[in-house]
Amino acid sequence: MVQIHSRWRAWIIVAMMFVFMLINFADKAVIGLAAVPIMRDLALTPQQFGMVGSSFFVLFSISGVLFGFAANKVKTKWLLALLSAVWAAVQFPLTGAVSLPLLIACRVALGAGEGPAYPLAMHATYKWFENEKRNIPSAIVQQGATTGMLLAGPLLTFLIIHYDWHCAFLVLGAIGALWTILWMVIGAEGTVGERHSLPPSTGTLHVPYRRLITDPTLLGCVLLTFVAYTVLSAGFTWFPAYLRLGLGYPAGDVGWIFSLIVGVSIPVSLLASYLSQRLTRRAVSSRLSRGVMTSLPVAAAGLILLGTTTELEAGMKVVCLALTSALSQLPFLFGPLLIGEVTPTGQRGAWLAINTSLGTVAGIFAPALMGHLIGAANTTSAGYQHGFLLLSCILIPSGFLGIWLLNPEKSRCSLRRKSDEENRQNADAPSCSSGGSSR
Repeated sequence: MVQIHSRWRAWIIVAMMFVFMLINFADKAVIGLAAVPIMRDLALTPQQFGMVGSSFFVLFSISGVLFGFAANKVKTKWLLALLSAVWAAVQFPLTGAVSLPLLIACRVALGAGEGPAYPLAMHATYKWFENEKRNIPSAIVQQGATTGMLLAGPLLTFLIIHYDWHCAFLVLGAIGALWTILWMVIGAEGTVGERHSLPPSTGTLHVPYRRLITDPTLLGCVLLTFVAYTVLSAGFTWFPAYLRLGLGYPAGDVGWIFSLIVGVSIPVSLLASYLSQRLTRRAVSSRLSRGVMTSLPVAAAGLILLGTTTELEAGMKVVCLALTSALSQLPFLFGPLLIGEVTPTGQRGAWLAINTSLGTVAGIFAPALMGHLIGAANTTSAGYQHGFLLLSCILIPSGFLGIWLLNPEKSRCSLRRKSDEENRQNADAPSCSSGGSSR
Protein backbone atom coordinates (compact mmCIF):
# COMPACT_ATOMS: atom_id res chain seq x y z
CA MET A 1 0.00 0.00 0.00
CA VAL A 2 2.88 2.34 0.77
CA GLN A 3 4.42 1.56 -2.60
CA ILE A 4 1.18 2.45 -4.41
CA HIS A 5 0.96 5.71 -2.50
CA SER A 6 4.59 6.49 -3.27
CA ARG A 7 4.12 5.71 -6.97
CA TRP A 8 1.10 7.99 -7.28
CA ARG A 9 2.86 10.72 -5.30
CA ALA A 10 5.77 10.53 -7.72
CA TRP A 11 3.47 11.17 -10.68
CA ILE A 12 1.72 14.00 -8.84
CA ILE A 13 5.14 15.65 -8.48
CA VAL A 14 5.76 15.08 -12.20
CA ALA A 15 2.43 16.78 -12.96
CA MET A 16 3.35 19.74 -10.74
CA MET A 17 6.74 20.04 -12.45
CA PHE A 18 4.96 19.91 -15.81
CA VAL A 19 2.79 22.90 -14.82
CA PHE A 20 5.83 24.62 -13.26
CA MET A 21 7.66 24.48 -16.59
CA LEU A 22 4.47 25.44 -18.45
CA ILE A 23 4.29 28.70 -16.50
CA ASN A 24 8.04 29.18 -16.88
CA PHE A 25 7.94 29.13 -20.66
CA ALA A 26 4.73 31.09 -20.95
CA ASP A 27 6.58 33.82 -19.04
CA LYS A 28 9.38 33.58 -21.60
CA ALA A 29 7.09 33.52 -24.65
CA VAL A 30 5.01 36.57 -23.76
CA ILE A 31 7.77 39.02 -24.64
CA GLY A 32 7.95 37.72 -28.20
CA LEU A 33 4.19 37.52 -28.64
CA ALA A 34 3.87 41.13 -27.50
CA ALA A 35 6.92 42.29 -29.45
CA VAL A 36 5.14 44.35 -32.10
CA PRO A 37 2.81 46.32 -29.76
CA ILE A 38 5.60 46.78 -27.19
CA MET A 39 7.96 48.18 -29.81
CA ARG A 40 5.16 50.40 -31.09
CA ASP A 41 4.04 51.72 -27.69
CA LEU A 42 7.55 52.28 -26.34
CA ALA A 43 9.00 53.41 -29.71
CA LEU A 44 11.74 50.76 -29.62
CA THR A 45 14.10 49.92 -32.47
CA PRO A 46 14.92 46.25 -33.27
CA GLN A 47 18.27 46.74 -31.56
CA GLN A 48 16.61 48.03 -28.38
CA PHE A 49 14.07 45.21 -28.34
CA GLY A 50 16.90 42.74 -28.87
CA MET A 51 18.47 44.17 -25.71
CA VAL A 52 15.20 43.54 -23.87
CA GLY A 53 15.28 39.93 -24.98
CA SER A 54 18.90 39.50 -23.96
CA SER A 55 18.42 41.24 -20.59
CA PHE A 56 16.42 38.23 -19.43
CA PHE A 57 19.68 36.23 -19.33
CA VAL A 58 21.88 38.75 -17.50
CA LEU A 59 21.42 37.04 -14.09
CA PHE A 60 20.02 33.80 -15.46
CA SER A 61 23.31 31.90 -15.33
CA ILE A 62 24.54 33.29 -12.01
CA SER A 63 21.24 32.52 -10.32
CA GLY A 64 21.23 29.04 -11.79
CA VAL A 65 24.63 28.20 -10.31
CA LEU A 66 23.81 29.63 -6.88
CA PHE A 67 20.53 27.76 -6.62
CA GLY A 68 22.17 24.62 -7.98
CA PHE A 69 24.65 24.50 -5.13
CA ALA A 70 21.86 25.40 -2.71
CA ALA A 71 19.98 22.33 -3.96
CA ASN A 72 22.73 20.16 -2.48
CA LYS A 73 21.67 21.31 1.00
CA VAL A 74 18.16 22.82 0.79
CA LYS A 75 14.99 20.91 -0.09
CA THR A 76 13.87 21.53 -3.64
CA LYS A 77 10.32 22.15 -2.38
CA TRP A 78 11.35 25.46 -0.81
CA LEU A 79 13.61 26.48 -3.69
CA LEU A 80 10.89 25.88 -6.27
CA ALA A 81 8.35 27.82 -4.18
CA LEU A 82 10.73 30.78 -3.97
CA LEU A 83 11.33 30.80 -7.71
CA SER A 84 7.64 30.69 -8.63
CA ALA A 85 6.90 33.50 -6.17
CA VAL A 86 9.53 35.67 -7.88
CA TRP A 87 8.04 34.94 -11.32
CA ALA A 88 4.62 36.08 -10.14
CA ALA A 89 5.90 39.20 -8.41
CA VAL A 90 7.81 40.62 -11.39
CA GLN A 91 4.83 40.41 -13.77
CA PHE A 92 2.66 42.90 -11.89
CA PRO A 93 4.79 46.06 -12.46
CA LEU A 94 4.23 45.57 -16.21
CA THR A 95 0.46 45.88 -15.87
CA GLY A 96 0.60 49.69 -15.62
CA ALA A 97 2.70 52.43 -17.19
CA VAL A 98 5.94 50.92 -18.53
CA SER A 99 9.23 52.45 -19.62
CA LEU A 100 12.19 50.76 -21.29
CA PRO A 101 14.25 50.71 -18.04
CA LEU A 102 11.33 49.17 -16.10
CA LEU A 103 10.77 46.56 -18.81
CA ILE A 104 14.45 45.61 -18.75
CA ALA A 105 14.55 45.53 -14.93
CA CYS A 106 11.55 43.18 -14.77
CA ARG A 107 13.01 40.88 -17.41
CA VAL A 108 16.35 40.77 -15.57
CA ALA A 109 14.56 39.87 -12.31
CA LEU A 110 12.45 37.26 -14.10
CA GLY A 111 15.59 35.74 -15.59
CA ALA A 112 17.15 35.51 -12.13
CA GLY A 113 14.08 33.63 -10.95
CA GLU A 114 13.86 31.35 -13.96
CA GLY A 115 17.56 30.51 -14.32
CA PRO A 116 17.46 27.57 -11.87
CA ALA A 117 13.95 26.42 -12.87
CA TYR A 118 14.60 23.59 -15.33
CA PRO A 119 17.53 21.92 -13.55
CA LEU A 120 15.73 22.12 -10.20
CA ALA A 121 12.55 20.70 -11.74
CA MET A 122 14.56 17.79 -13.14
CA HIS A 123 16.45 17.34 -9.87
CA ALA A 124 13.13 17.20 -7.96
CA THR A 125 11.77 14.67 -10.47
CA TYR A 126 14.85 12.44 -10.32
CA LYS A 127 14.34 12.09 -6.56
CA TRP A 128 11.25 9.98 -7.31
CA PHE A 129 12.58 7.68 -10.08
CA GLU A 130 15.53 5.35 -10.61
CA ASN A 131 17.90 6.12 -13.48
CA GLU A 132 16.46 3.52 -15.87
CA LYS A 133 12.92 4.86 -15.33
CA ARG A 134 13.62 8.58 -15.78
CA ASN A 135 13.18 8.99 -19.55
CA ILE A 136 9.37 9.27 -19.60
CA PRO A 137 9.05 11.50 -16.48
CA SER A 138 11.82 13.73 -17.86
CA ALA A 139 10.05 13.97 -21.20
CA ILE A 140 6.78 14.91 -19.48
CA VAL A 141 8.46 17.67 -17.47
CA GLN A 142 10.19 18.96 -20.58
CA GLN A 143 6.88 19.01 -22.43
CA GLY A 144 5.62 21.41 -19.79
CA ALA A 145 7.97 23.93 -21.38
CA THR A 146 6.69 23.15 -24.85
CA THR A 147 3.07 23.21 -23.72
CA GLY A 148 3.66 26.56 -22.05
CA MET A 149 4.64 28.10 -25.35
CA LEU A 150 1.95 26.12 -27.16
CA LEU A 151 -0.83 27.54 -24.99
CA ALA A 152 0.80 30.95 -24.72
CA GLY A 153 0.54 31.47 -28.47
CA PRO A 154 -3.25 31.66 -28.89
CA LEU A 155 -4.24 32.60 -25.34
CA LEU A 156 -1.79 35.44 -24.75
CA THR A 157 -2.27 36.68 -28.31
CA PHE A 158 -6.03 36.81 -27.65
CA LEU A 159 -5.44 38.91 -24.53
CA ILE A 160 -2.99 41.18 -26.35
CA ILE A 161 -5.33 41.80 -29.31
CA HIS A 162 -8.65 42.10 -27.44
CA TYR A 163 -7.33 43.90 -24.36
CA ASP A 164 -3.65 44.92 -24.39
CA TRP A 165 -0.24 43.47 -23.70
CA HIS A 166 -0.36 44.65 -20.08
CA CYS A 167 -3.25 42.24 -19.46
CA ALA A 168 -1.12 39.29 -20.59
CA PHE A 169 1.45 40.02 -17.87
CA LEU A 170 -1.33 40.37 -15.27
CA VAL A 171 -2.73 36.92 -16.08
CA LEU A 172 0.71 35.32 -15.93
CA GLY A 173 1.38 36.88 -12.54
CA ALA A 174 -1.91 35.54 -11.14
CA ILE A 175 -1.25 32.03 -12.47
CA GLY A 176 2.24 32.01 -10.95
CA ALA A 177 0.86 33.01 -7.56
CA LEU A 178 -1.76 30.22 -7.68
CA TRP A 179 0.88 27.59 -8.50
CA THR A 180 3.02 28.72 -5.58
CA ILE A 181 0.15 28.31 -3.14
CA LEU A 182 -0.76 24.86 -4.49
CA TRP A 183 2.86 23.69 -4.38
CA MET A 184 3.23 24.72 -0.76
CA VAL A 185 0.25 22.46 0.03
CA ILE A 186 1.09 19.30 -1.95
CA GLY A 187 4.81 19.57 -2.76
CA ALA A 188 7.07 16.84 -1.35
CA GLU A 189 10.68 15.61 -1.48
CA GLY A 190 11.56 12.23 -3.00
CA THR A 191 14.23 9.90 -1.62
CA VAL A 192 15.07 7.72 -4.64
CA GLY A 193 18.74 7.66 -5.59
CA GLU A 194 20.12 9.05 -2.32
CA ARG A 195 23.40 7.38 -3.08
CA HIS A 196 26.30 7.85 -5.45
CA SER A 197 25.26 7.59 -9.10
CA LEU A 198 28.66 6.28 -10.13
CA PRO A 199 29.49 2.58 -9.67
CA PRO A 200 29.86 1.56 -5.99
CA SER A 201 33.56 0.85 -6.34
CA THR A 202 34.22 4.55 -6.54
CA GLY A 203 34.54 4.56 -2.77
CA THR A 204 33.57 8.22 -2.46
CA LEU A 205 30.41 10.30 -2.52
CA HIS A 206 32.17 13.28 -4.12
CA VAL A 207 34.09 13.91 -7.33
CA PRO A 208 36.21 17.09 -7.45
CA TYR A 209 34.62 19.69 -9.71
CA ARG A 210 37.91 20.12 -11.54
CA ARG A 211 37.41 16.52 -12.70
CA LEU A 212 33.82 17.08 -13.74
CA ILE A 213 34.47 20.27 -15.68
CA THR A 214 37.01 18.53 -17.95
CA ASP A 215 34.91 15.43 -18.62
CA PRO A 216 34.03 15.14 -22.36
CA THR A 217 30.44 14.04 -21.76
CA LEU A 218 29.73 16.94 -19.43
CA LEU A 219 31.48 19.35 -21.80
CA GLY A 220 29.32 17.99 -24.62
CA CYS A 221 26.19 18.60 -22.56
CA VAL A 222 27.24 22.21 -21.98
CA LEU A 223 27.93 22.71 -25.69
CA LEU A 224 24.58 21.32 -26.84
CA THR A 225 22.69 23.16 -24.11
CA PHE A 226 24.38 26.38 -25.29
CA VAL A 227 23.28 25.69 -28.85
CA ALA A 228 19.74 24.78 -27.78
CA TYR A 229 19.43 28.01 -25.81
CA THR A 230 20.78 29.98 -28.77
CA VAL A 231 17.83 28.80 -30.84
CA LEU A 232 15.33 29.03 -27.97
CA SER A 233 16.23 32.55 -26.87
CA ALA A 234 16.26 33.87 -30.43
CA GLY A 235 13.02 32.02 -31.11
CA PHE A 236 10.87 33.22 -28.26
CA THR A 237 12.10 36.80 -28.81
CA TRP A 238 11.90 36.99 -32.60
CA PHE A 239 9.87 34.12 -34.15
CA PRO A 240 6.44 35.74 -33.58
CA ALA A 241 7.67 39.04 -35.00
CA TYR A 242 9.18 37.15 -37.98
CA LEU A 243 5.83 35.52 -38.71
CA ARG A 244 4.18 38.93 -38.83
CA LEU A 245 6.86 41.22 -40.25
CA GLY A 246 8.99 38.74 -42.21
CA LEU A 247 6.37 36.35 -43.62
CA GLY A 248 3.38 38.72 -43.61
CA TYR A 249 0.91 36.75 -41.49
CA PRO A 250 -1.87 38.81 -39.83
CA ALA A 251 -1.66 39.47 -36.08
CA GLY A 252 -4.61 37.19 -35.32
CA ASP A 253 -2.88 34.19 -36.95
CA VAL A 254 0.56 34.67 -35.39
CA GLY A 255 -0.39 33.11 -32.05
CA TRP A 256 -1.75 29.93 -33.65
CA ILE A 257 1.17 29.56 -36.03
CA PHE A 258 3.64 30.09 -33.20
CA SER A 259 1.82 27.37 -31.25
CA LEU A 260 2.08 25.09 -34.27
CA ILE A 261 5.82 25.69 -34.45
CA VAL A 262 6.20 24.93 -30.76
CA GLY A 263 3.74 22.02 -30.77
CA VAL A 264 5.86 19.93 -33.12
CA SER A 265 8.32 19.55 -30.24
CA ILE A 266 5.83 17.44 -28.26
CA PRO A 267 5.61 14.38 -30.56
CA VAL A 268 9.28 14.69 -31.52
CA SER A 269 10.46 14.70 -27.88
CA LEU A 270 8.10 11.95 -26.78
CA LEU A 271 9.10 9.77 -29.74
CA ALA A 272 12.79 10.36 -29.09
CA SER A 273 12.29 9.57 -25.40
CA TYR A 274 10.38 6.37 -26.21
CA LEU A 275 13.01 5.17 -28.68
CA SER A 276 15.81 5.99 -26.25
CA GLN A 277 14.17 4.07 -23.42
CA ARG A 278 13.56 1.05 -25.64
CA LEU A 279 17.21 1.04 -26.66
CA THR A 280 18.24 1.32 -23.00
CA ARG A 281 16.06 -1.68 -22.07
CA ARG A 282 17.71 -3.67 -24.86
CA ALA A 283 21.11 -2.95 -23.28
CA VAL A 284 22.20 -0.57 -26.05
CA SER A 285 24.93 1.76 -24.86
CA SER A 286 23.89 5.10 -23.45
CA ARG A 287 26.30 6.72 -25.87
CA LEU A 288 23.96 5.65 -28.67
CA SER A 289 20.58 5.69 -26.89
CA ARG A 290 21.10 9.14 -25.37
CA GLY A 291 24.27 10.71 -26.79
CA VAL A 292 23.68 10.20 -30.52
CA MET A 293 19.92 10.60 -30.00
CA THR A 294 20.46 14.23 -28.99
CA SER A 295 23.49 15.18 -31.12
CA LEU A 296 22.45 14.04 -34.59
CA PRO A 297 19.08 15.88 -34.49
CA VAL A 298 20.91 19.11 -33.58
CA ALA A 299 22.96 18.86 -36.77
CA ALA A 300 19.81 18.01 -38.73
CA ALA A 301 18.10 21.09 -37.26
CA GLY A 302 20.85 23.29 -38.68
CA LEU A 303 20.45 21.80 -42.16
CA ILE A 304 16.67 22.25 -42.06
CA LEU A 305 16.93 25.86 -40.90
CA LEU A 306 18.86 26.68 -44.06
CA GLY A 307 15.53 26.33 -45.87
CA THR A 308 14.40 29.66 -44.38
CA THR A 309 17.20 31.42 -46.27
CA THR A 310 15.92 30.19 -49.67
CA GLU A 311 12.95 31.15 -51.86
CA LEU A 312 10.60 28.66 -50.21
CA GLU A 313 6.98 29.76 -49.72
CA ALA A 314 5.94 31.06 -46.32
CA GLY A 315 4.21 27.82 -45.27
CA MET A 316 7.33 25.74 -45.92
CA LYS A 317 9.45 28.21 -43.97
CA VAL A 318 7.10 27.74 -41.03
CA VAL A 319 7.66 23.98 -41.33
CA CYS A 320 11.43 24.57 -41.30
CA LEU A 321 11.14 26.69 -38.14
CA ALA A 322 8.96 24.03 -36.47
CA LEU A 323 11.36 21.15 -37.21
CA THR A 324 14.38 23.23 -36.24
CA SER A 325 12.77 24.21 -32.95
CA ALA A 326 11.79 20.62 -32.12
CA LEU A 327 15.07 18.93 -33.01
CA SER A 328 17.30 21.58 -31.43
CA GLN A 329 15.53 21.22 -28.06
CA LEU A 330 16.39 17.53 -27.54
CA PRO A 331 19.48 18.48 -25.47
CA PHE A 332 17.04 19.80 -22.85
CA LEU A 333 15.65 16.27 -22.56
CA PHE A 334 18.75 14.09 -22.85
CA GLY A 335 21.34 16.45 -21.35
CA PRO A 336 20.05 16.12 -17.76
CA LEU A 337 19.75 12.34 -18.21
CA LEU A 338 23.38 12.12 -19.30
CA ILE A 339 24.45 14.34 -16.41
CA GLY A 340 22.45 12.13 -14.03
CA GLU A 341 24.43 9.12 -15.27
CA VAL A 342 27.84 10.68 -14.82
CA THR A 343 27.67 12.88 -11.72
CA PRO A 344 27.29 11.77 -8.09
CA THR A 345 23.80 12.20 -6.67
CA GLY A 346 25.08 14.65 -4.06
CA GLN A 347 26.51 16.88 -6.81
CA ARG A 348 23.82 16.34 -9.43
CA GLY A 349 21.72 19.39 -8.53
CA ALA A 350 24.77 21.64 -8.67
CA TRP A 351 26.01 20.27 -11.96
CA LEU A 352 22.59 20.40 -13.59
CA ALA A 353 22.53 24.08 -12.65
CA ILE A 354 26.10 24.66 -13.84
CA ASN A 355 25.28 23.02 -17.18
CA THR A 356 22.16 25.12 -17.65
CA SER A 357 23.85 28.30 -16.49
CA LEU A 358 26.80 27.91 -18.86
CA GLY A 359 24.47 26.98 -21.70
CA THR A 360 22.16 29.91 -21.17
CA VAL A 361 24.99 32.40 -21.65
CA ALA A 362 23.85 32.06 -25.26
CA GLY A 363 20.69 33.91 -24.31
CA ILE A 364 22.65 37.05 -23.48
CA PHE A 365 23.92 37.34 -27.04
CA ALA A 366 21.46 35.60 -29.40
CA PRO A 367 18.41 37.93 -29.18
CA ALA A 368 20.56 41.07 -29.26
CA LEU A 369 22.62 39.75 -32.18
CA MET A 370 19.47 38.83 -34.08
CA GLY A 371 18.09 42.32 -33.41
CA HIS A 372 21.32 43.87 -34.70
CA LEU A 373 21.20 41.79 -37.90
CA ILE A 374 17.54 42.70 -38.49
CA GLY A 375 18.15 46.41 -37.87
CA ALA A 376 21.29 46.55 -40.01
CA ALA A 377 19.86 44.77 -43.08
CA ASN A 378 18.30 46.53 -46.05
CA THR A 379 15.01 44.72 -45.46
CA THR A 380 13.46 42.92 -42.48
CA SER A 381 13.33 39.63 -44.39
CA ALA A 382 17.02 39.86 -45.27
CA GLY A 383 17.89 40.52 -41.64
CA TYR A 384 16.09 37.38 -40.53
CA GLN A 385 17.81 35.36 -43.26
CA HIS A 386 21.21 36.51 -42.01
CA GLY A 387 20.25 35.54 -38.46
CA PHE A 388 18.97 32.10 -39.44
CA LEU A 389 22.08 31.43 -41.52
CA LEU A 390 24.23 32.20 -38.48
CA LEU A 391 22.14 29.81 -36.35
CA SER A 392 22.62 27.06 -38.94
CA CYS A 393 26.38 27.56 -38.86
CA ILE A 394 26.28 27.02 -35.10
CA LEU A 395 23.93 24.03 -35.07
CA ILE A 396 25.54 21.81 -37.72
CA PRO A 397 29.13 21.51 -36.41
CA SER A 398 27.98 21.43 -32.78
CA GLY A 399 25.75 18.43 -33.46
CA PHE A 400 28.56 16.43 -35.00
CA LEU A 401 30.93 17.45 -32.22
CA GLY A 402 28.38 16.20 -29.70
CA ILE A 403 28.43 12.72 -31.24
CA TRP A 404 32.14 12.56 -30.50
CA LEU A 405 32.00 14.02 -26.99
CA LEU A 406 28.97 12.31 -25.41
CA ASN A 407 30.09 8.94 -24.02
CA PRO A 408 28.68 8.44 -20.49
CA GLU A 409 30.00 4.89 -20.06
CA LYS A 410 33.55 6.05 -20.72
CA SER A 411 33.04 9.09 -18.50
CA ARG A 412 31.84 7.00 -15.55
CA CYS A 413 34.84 4.69 -15.81
CA SER A 414 37.23 7.62 -16.14
CA LEU A 415 35.78 9.49 -13.16
CA ARG A 416 35.76 6.31 -11.07
CA ARG A 417 39.40 5.64 -11.89
CA LYS A 418 40.46 9.19 -11.10
CA SER A 419 38.51 9.15 -7.85
CA ASP A 420 40.08 5.85 -6.80
CA GLU A 421 43.54 7.23 -7.56
CA GLU A 422 42.85 10.38 -5.57
CA ASN A 423 41.52 8.34 -2.65
CA ARG A 424 44.65 6.18 -2.62
CA GLN A 425 46.86 9.26 -2.69
CA ASN A 426 44.93 10.77 0.20
CA ALA A 427 45.16 7.51 2.14
CA ASP A 428 48.93 7.25 1.58
CA ALA A 429 49.56 10.91 2.54
CA PRO A 430 50.88 11.48 6.09
CA SER A 431 48.24 12.65 8.55
CA CYS A 432 48.40 16.25 9.75
CA SER A 433 47.87 15.01 13.30
CA SER A 434 50.71 12.45 13.22
CA GLY A 435 53.10 14.78 15.07
CA GLY A 436 55.35 15.57 12.13
CA SER A 437 57.80 13.47 10.11
CA SER A 438 59.92 10.76 11.70
CA ARG A 439 63.66 10.97 11.87
